[in-house]
Amino acid sequence: MILVSLLLSACGGSAVTKPIAIQDAENFSNNGLQAFSVDDRSHARQLFSRALALYQGLDNQQGVLSSHINLAEVALSAGDYPTSQKHLQYAANIAKTATLQHYQPRISLLLAQSAIQQQAYVQAEKTLQSLLPEFNAVTPVNPPDIIQLTAIASRTKIAFALKQDESLWTQRYAKALTLSDNSAPVFACRLLRFQATLLQYQGDYKQAESHLQHALSGYKTTYSRLGIAMTLAELGRLSMLQSHWLDAQNYLTRSNIVFRYIGRLDHVMQNTQDLEKVDSELGKLGSSK
Repeated sequence: MILVSLLLSACGGSAVTKPIAIQDAENFSNNGLQAFSVDDRSHARQLFSRALALYQGLDNQQGVLSSHINLAEVALSAGDYPTSQKHLQYAANIAKTATLQHYQPRISLLLAQSAIQQQAYVQAEKTLQSLLPEFNAVTPVNPPDIIQLTAIASRTKIAFALKQDESLWTQRYAKALTLSDNSAPVFACRLLRFQATLLQYQGDYKQAESHLQHALSGYKTTYSRLGIAMTLAELGRLSMLQSHWLDAQNYLTRSNIVFRYIGRLDHVMQNTQDLEKVDSELGKLGSSK
């Protein structure tokens, strides 16, 4: 789950008194976040790299730290784990400084998300422990901040991957959303996808599809290409469960187009394998006529 709403300012003070180099670095960072929010990773990487160079040239450690975190997140979104790990290690070393330790939760969250993407679920769960809020059954004791909310979503994803306590963590995520003051649509869309999977477990395919269609609409309002692609793929697999082969072919093909655009070839490969099954079933239907 992308943290584009976490625009971490590189230094304080009045903009009027800032050196030109700092103003330029902040502009590069802000423009990089804008590019990243619409999945323009190549441009975002260039902008964050230019900001990093400027901050390094002034030995502005907070700016260097935030730039490494931004570059790590861009690399992670592309599935480039070695590059992401490298930037997170640089960031973690700088965050040991007492005045910059408040960046550590975001670093830990990205490490956990990297582990999840690589299916290292035990490692991811361990990393998330320090980020999760305290719960009273399914209710967070205190309203969660954006890091905690994202951590709960990540922990819920692990629950589904391991098929352990999926309902419990979905309820916790839903309750956390109601208590949080963060209204970013992507969080609500992710909940709908979790709930759709639970509905599939129950065999309620119609309601599951309704949830996924609402999630798809929500992602489109925010131009979240990754969310759009993931939801289309889930609609495709839901259609496969119901033997709706033409619908499955349509959703999976559309999903692949978006995944290719954002460079997520790992997901393209998975969709392509499913499309081969769909094409085989359509071929059987054609030959039986």
